[in-house]
Amino acid sequence: MGIVFDIQRFCVNDGPGIRTVVFLKGCPLKCLWCHNPESNSIKRQLYCEWNRCAHCGTCAAVCGRRVHEMDHGVHRLRFSDCMLCGACLEICPQGALGIYGRERSAGEVAAEVMKDCDYYEDSGGGVTISGGEPMAQADYVQELCRALKGAGLHVCMETSGFAPWEAYRRLLPDVDLFLFDYKATGEELHRRLTGVGQSLILANLRLLLEAGKNVRLRCPVIPGYNLSEEHLRAIASLSRSGVSAVDMIPYHDMGKGKAKNIGSDLYLSDVRTPEQDEVERWIDGIVRYGGVRIFQA
Repeated sequence: MGIVFDIQRFCVNDGPGIRTVVFLKGCPLKCLWCHNPESNSIKRQLYCEWNRCAHCGTCAAVCGRRVHEMDHGVHRLRFSDCMLCGACLEICPQGALGIYGRERSAGEVAAEVMKDCDYYEDSGGGVTISGGEPMAQADYVQELCRALKGAGLHVCMETSGFAPWEAYRRLLPDVDLFLFDYKATGEELHRRLTGVGQSLILANLRLLLEAGKNVRLRCPVIPGYNLSEEHLRAIASLSRSGVSAVDMIPYHDMGKGKAKNIGSDLYLSDVRTPEQDEVERWIDGIVRYGGVRIFQA
């Protein structure tokens, strides 16, 4: 069984064609700009959509652990004390409460995504495994990819590259395309921005390419953090290393609200979403450094 926190249908930015994206919980990285903070923990967890909460106190009335409390008419939550009994979810009149993460078998997930086979076939699409970092549940991912590939689907996996090579090696027969993150240039900077070093990631990228796998590089660009001429040069060099293409992913703050919903304050507050002309200048810079097949995601 794996811990799945979302399954999104009719996606067009996560691999070729129309795709279903299966999001798994768990990630060893702690990127400062994480777009899916609800995926960081591999454990199931309570969330509150604060924009829907009416601060009515109904949840506090049924919570025996005082996870929910009212403070002068304001709803306060102690997320870490929640035992996930679900009583508050059932009684919330606004539907503001939920639990991220559900145990699902590989067969169950495969059966669900197979419902859209006609769309995959007509568009050249398929299924993308994402997260979090899917390799945080490596055994489950192997089982799931094998089931999807056995059903004749195109299988894509998004990954940070931070996992033992043996785990990737086991996936080689069943993954058609790896969407491989390149987050920062330099061991020290990478560790400061993501919490882990870069050497294992670069080694896995090289080994995937040597194995003849289709790898598309995905590069989140965060002004003031990983954006530099050195980084653009490195992306240009990697674009010529055998990857099929490079996707530039400008910073956006969609993860900010989700972080608040799970009680996390680990999110950037000093970065704005870049304008289109800025993104185009980054791409032009990479091309000047010899970059090829550079696109904006």
